[in-house]
Amino acid sequence: MVGYRRHDSMTQTQKLIAGCMSGVTTRFIVQPMDVVKLRAQLQKKPKRRSVVYRTARRIFLEEGLAAFWHGHMLGQMHSILAVSSQFYVYELTTQFTSQRFNIPKKYRPVQHFVCGMAAGCVCTMLVIPLEVIRVRQMLVKDQYKSIWKGARAVYRYGGIFAFYEGLSASLLQMGPQVGISFAVFTFCQPLLLKYFFECPPDQCNAKIGNNYKPQSLVIASSIAGSAAGFVSKSMTYPFDLAKRRLQIGSHKVNFSKYKTPSQSRSLTRCKKLTECLWRAYKHEGMKGLFRGWTVTVYKAQLTSVVAFTSYEMICYTLREISN
Repeated sequence: MVGYRRHDSMTQTQKLIAGCMSGVTTRFIVQPMDVVKLRAQLQKKPKRRSVVYRTARRIFLEEGLAAFWHGHMLGQMHSILAVSSQFYVYELTTQFTSQRFNIPKKYRPVQHFVCGMAAGCVCTMLVIPLEVIRVRQMLVKDQYKSIWKGARAVYRYGGIFAFYEGLSASLLQMGPQVGISFAVFTFCQPLLLKYFFECPPDQCNAKIGNNYKPQSLVIASSIAGSAAGFVSKSMTYPFDLAKRRLQIGSHKVNFSKYKTPSQSRSLTRCKKLTECLWRAYKHEGMKGLFRGWTVTVYKAQLTSVVAFTSYEMICYTLREISN
C-alpha cells in the first residue's frame, strides 16, 4: 500500500524504481488525452459545443494518429521525474512524520494531505522547465522539435525565467492537488480492501508487506485512484487552466511552423496568475474557469488509476522477487 508501513520490506531505492516504472507506464497511456486537453484549454472561446471532441477529431484528420504523441519523449522524462518524485517524497515524509510524531488515527488524513502537498511542491520545482518545453511541443512540434532546440527556443523568446513561467499557478495547483489525491486514495483504498477484498492469512505474505491478493489490489487501487483523480483535479482545476496559459506567455508565433488548421494560431495567454483567472471569468463566466474540464478530469482519473495501480503492483512484484 502507498505510504509508510512499519513491516514493509521494500527499501527506498526499490520504491524509487517502482515510481520510475509507474511514470513510464502512465505517460504512454495518457499522452493522447494530454494533447487534446492542452489544445482545448488554450483555444479562444469556442463558437460551438463539444470542443474536446472537435479538437480530437481535427488533430486526427489533419495531423494523423502520431500527433497525439507529440512531445512524448520529453513527456516520458517529465513523467518519470514527476511520478517518481511524488511517490518517493510522499514515502519519505510519511515515514518521517509517522516515526517522529505519534499521530492519532483520526488525524491521518491530514498527515497524508500535508505529505502529499510537500510531494507536489517538490515535483513542481523539479519538472516545470521540462513542462514548459513539453507544452509548447504539443502546440507546435516543428517550432520546438527536440529538448535542446525547444530549450533554446524558450530561452531565446523569454530568457531563463521563461522556463519557470506559470510557477506560482503550478505550486498553487500541484501542491493541493497531489495532497488531496494521496489523502483520498489512502482513505478509500483501505476501506475497499477491508470490506470487499479480505485476504485469508495463509494466502498473503504479510511478513514482507503483501497483505492482499494482487487482484484485490488492482480493483481497490483502480477505484480509489479514480476517485482521487476526480476530486483532486476538480478542486484545483482553475489553477491548472491558468498554469497552461502562463506557460505560453513568452511563446512567439512562427506561422511557417504551423502545418495544419488544428494547430491554433490564436492562443489565449497571459503574464500574471490573477490576470489569467480574471480574464477567463470575465469573458466566459464560471465556465471559462473550467474550459477543458471534461477531458482534464478524464485524463486525471486515468492518470491516477494507472499511476497508483501500476505503483502498487510493481511494489508487490518487487517484494515477492526480493523475498
